[in-house]
Amino acid sequence: MHDKADLTTGSLKKHIWQLAWPMMLSIFFHALYNIVDTFWVSKLSPESIAAVSISQITLFLMISIGIGITIGSGVLMAMDIGAKNKPGAERILGQSFVLTGLAGVFFTILALTFRNELLVLTGAAGNIFEPALAYFTITSGGSILFFTMITIMFAFNSQGDTLTLTKLFALSTLINLIGDPLLIFGYGPFPAMGISGAAYSTLFSQFIFIIIALKSLNSPKRAIRFHFKNLTFHWESVKQVLKIGIPAAMTQVINPIGLAAMTYMTGARFLEAGATAFSLGFRLEFFAYLPAIGFGFAAMAIMGQNIGAHKLDRSRQALNLALKYSMSIALGMGLLAALFAPQIIAVFTEDPDVTHYALLYFRSVAFSYTFIAAMMVEANGFQAIGRSWPGFWIMFLRFIVISIPMSYVLSFVFDFSIMGIWSALIAGNTIASIIGYLWLQRTLHHFSFKVVDEATHA
Repeated sequence: MHDKADLTTGSLKKHIWQLAWPMMLSIFFHALYNIVDTFWVSKLSPESIAAVSISQITLFLMISIGIGITIGSGVLMAMDIGAKNKPGAERILGQSFVLTGLAGVFFTILALTFRNELLVLTGAAGNIFEPALAYFTITSGGSILFFTMITIMFAFNSQGDTLTLTKLFALSTLINLIGDPLLIFGYGPFPAMGISGAAYSTLFSQFIFIIIALKSLNSPKRAIRFHFKNLTFHWESVKQVLKIGIPAAMTQVINPIGLAAMTYMTGARFLEAGATAFSLGFRLEFFAYLPAIGFGFAAMAIMGQNIGAHKLDRSRQALNLALKYSMSIALGMGLLAALFAPQIIAVFTEDPDVTHYALLYFRSVAFSYTFIAAMMVEANGFQAIGRSWPGFWIMFLRFIVISIPMSYVLSFVFDFSIMGIWSALIAGNTIASIIGYLWLQRTLHHFSFKVVDEATHA
């Protein structure tokens, strides 16, 4: 596998598929963490399900910060690999651990200090509060492990090794799957810990992931290795990392904020049935744009390395392939969602109002999945050339400028049916995606390697 570190030569189609499908599986396995926890704690009480879900709202912000910082490190490391600057790439790898370590410590202190307020703010009340507090205290207390996992994820991605990453996530998920029932209900030497057991199981599985991953990253067979001596703080390259990472983190954050605002608006106008239908719709969208995450990260690694090697045409080709593949698959998923909407909805609810609203959603918004996929790849494309702010503005345009105001006008001013909100979502997805594509093409056309040379020599 380690010979795949060089993405500047060879078949682009082969590279992009070899990187994308393991990354998709990695993200899927990571999503299973939450599903596994939710499944086992559901055996305790309905309040436990809500407690895990509410705790994860604040934890998602942690994920966004971690991903943002490590995207910056991953892009610069890919550029150094492409420029054949091995010492620079290894220094960036070490610094990414230092940066995410500091971010993890900061988040842990913040989360534990204001845990009561954060949980109340995200809806923990009544019988939900105590189990939510127990789960949140443990998971946020060990958040340094999650930050380290995200750093490792981009370290493997930048080197073109997503297959090892998938194996690590699969192993970690399996450990969590076994650990949950043992620690929640107790068995043999393990005491019954209730909802706290789910949190401890997750932390243990993450710890095992990190130990094995660091051993792999330190292997002499690797082109780019992790060395403890590189756990330093080099301010010039840190500035480059944060220049990409801060807007990348904000891009990650704006999506849940936009979805929360749309859920609130749908519930205010169409009550619980409307909010439930929308929640069902956007949660199932995850599987439609999962390929876009894989192809987007694949394009980011390939583009980063080829820009480092001053091969802009090859970078453009990688981006266009990622857009083509992710949009095609998302369109196919949208068609399937529209075709099998009644069967999909029936798995989750039999409520006639929710079913009616959700049916309209899947037979309209699902056709814009392809544009959501394009937006995600476009944001990665900007990040690959060291410019993250355009990705943020694309997402800002999608929700804040188009979908939210349009939903309000159509639903509250003109009293449209729920199709007013669904139409606003389609408009936001489509317009933001097209503007993002035109913006990215124009940026690539005027791209200068000066920024890259500064980054790889920082």
